[in-house]
Amino acid sequence: MAWLNTLARTYDVFANLAGVEKNGYLLLPISHSTFNAQIELTIDADGNFIDAKKLEKGDYVVTIIPVTEDSAARSSGIAPHPLCDKLCYIAGDYTLYTGDNKEKYFEAYIGRLREWSESDTAHPMVKSICQYVAKKTLIHDLVESNVLQLDEHGRLTDSTKIHGLGQTGANVRFIVFGSIRPREVWKNQQLYQNFNDFYQQKLQDKKLCYATGEIRTYLDKHPAKILENNDKAKLISGNDTGGFTYRGRFTSKEQAVSVGYDTSQKAHNALRWLIQKQGYTRDGAAIVSWMVNRDMKVIDFTKDSVNACRGLDEFDFDNFDLEETSSASGHDTGKYFAEQLNRAVNGYAAKIKVDDRIAVMALDSPGEGRLSVVYYDEMGAKQYMDAILNWQNHCRWRRSIKIENTGDVKKRITLECTPSPRDIALAALGVQRSEWLEADSKVIRATVKRLLPCVTQKGVKIPYDLIKAAANRASMPQTMSDFVWYNDVLCVVCAMIRYDYEEDGRKMENFLNDKTEDRNVLFGRLLAVYDYMERRAMYEKDENGNRKESRTTNAKRYWNAFSSRPAKTAKTIQQNLIAYEKKLNDFEQMKFENWEREIMIRLANNGFDNTALSEFYLPGYYLQMEEMKQAFQKKEQ
Repeated sequence: MAWLNTLARTYDVFANLAGVEKNGYLLLPISHSTFNAQIELTIDADGNFIDAKKLEKGDYVVTIIPVTEDSAARSSGIAPHPLCDKLCYIAGDYTLYTGDNKEKYFEAYIGRLREWSESDTAHPMVKSICQYVAKKTLIHDLVESNVLQLDEHGRLTDSTKIHGLGQTGANVRFIVFGSIRPREVWKNQQLYQNFNDFYQQKLQDKKLCYATGEIRTYLDKHPAKILENNDKAKLISGNDTGGFTYRGRFTSKEQAVSVGYDTSQKAHNALRWLIQKQGYTRDGAAIVSWMVNRDMKVIDFTKDSVNACRGLDEFDFDNFDLEETSSASGHDTGKYFAEQLNRAVNGYAAKIKVDDRIAVMALDSPGEGRLSVVYYDEMGAKQYMDAILNWQNHCRWRRSIKIENTGDVKKRITLECTPSPRDIALAALGVQRSEWLEADSKVIRATVKRLLPCVTQKGVKIPYDLIKAAANRASMPQTMSDFVWYNDVLCVVCAMIRYDYEEDGRKMENFLNDKTEDRNVLFGRLLAVYDYMERRAMYEKDENGNRKESRTTNAKRYWNAFSSRPAKTAKTIQQNLIAYEKKLNDFEQMKFENWEREIMIRLANNGFDNTALSEFYLPGYYLQMEEMKQAFQKKEQ
């Protein structure tokens, strides 16, 4: 129940934003929900019809409406919303125009509305709407305004659609002309408060709230629409009275869980708002982290370390011109970008206060009708930042990253950065079927959940089975395009290995020197020598400037066999490279012979056999490749 109490406290921090759309995000007031309106009806203060229109795509059709406990959770039966609703509830002439007897629906609606309009919490707009709907002319007025269409028999049918929805199922919202502003009922803050006061007076049942430990007004049915507006899945539900949801331990569902009305409303509304504003929603899961006690942007650990910092005041990504900074700085764009990013993160960390707290929450939606909290942690903001910085400083590798939210321009930059948890899951378990890696959403969801403690809790290592799985994927380069294999698998698995390797003063920069006698690393280096030797031999270009040969190298073709039987496969690759060695110039031949001789001498004393290689051969391959490229670049310069 700690997460409920924390979310309720978060709602109190941002209570001034309730009902106010800000940057496209909406924090709902208590006792309110949303629906998609298709019709907008305008009346005056005396309840007289003025005008009506169909809402077009450009109109703001998501409308805030007052709801009761029953109406918010309705799926069948009669449960009217208190103000704005479907035609069958608010139109007194619905039966007359459709032939479908819905008198009980209208009676339930007008009875609740009249009770509110006659109470001491009534709003003038509510009285005007009550006066109008009591005339039972709503569908008649909409037909006269050409908003609804009747068939040849004078009946309202669903053959005519509004936003793809049959006419009889259309939702209606109201505008009331008069001295009160705003005129739109779904934007009136005072009306929100008036309904909440009215509804709270109606709730009499009180029980112990498990979240706060206080006796509060009790809520039996909890809100839905957590992940999106049409989502019916709930976090708290106990409507299975005949099954085994709680039986065997408790005699009633209230004994299993009991949450106060205010607490539940605040918590669910705050969670919905946080997910919309700054949450990760993908693969049937939602992950969100937020500052509990004040309004401050939190670094989003669900993304790679570049996009995780979007929105920080210290760094404006949208105005960062990669080409311009490259020429202005006079050195590597990725290095310059990383320096600026590091300054932004340090500037953000400096703003953290001693009493700041951050919460991290992950939700899972394994099936329709259910949501579950699969991960929750609350910690000091400094502890959170220490964990994030530890993750970003050690689980990183040089790779190409797409900068998000840059409009139509797809900006990419190559720099040393941390992959996202989803990147890691795809590297370990993904398959390339189209342009990018793909995997089953359930598998991705479960893997990302396993990685969360590695990011948010300093010292938790990446599970070894994921590293092994990613290493196995990297050992099959022919199953992927060169870019996907190199950028999304090889570089990611090297970052994973680095995270578990760098401890007790060990640094990946010294990996080759620290592992001079490790046969796994030595075989990885040897594979890099063979691969790059053949690639250099194929660099010869024709008179048009095109490479004469462009095909997969022997090292790539035999890669999987090499990782399983390195000694035997190395001899096969070496034999296949004899013809290519002749295409190299003297300097290239000398360099490759020196590298190969050094590695083979070390391997002769350290296991030149067919024992399968560990994952350490991959960073050995990568680092040896980078060392060779730099050696030839210096020569060419």
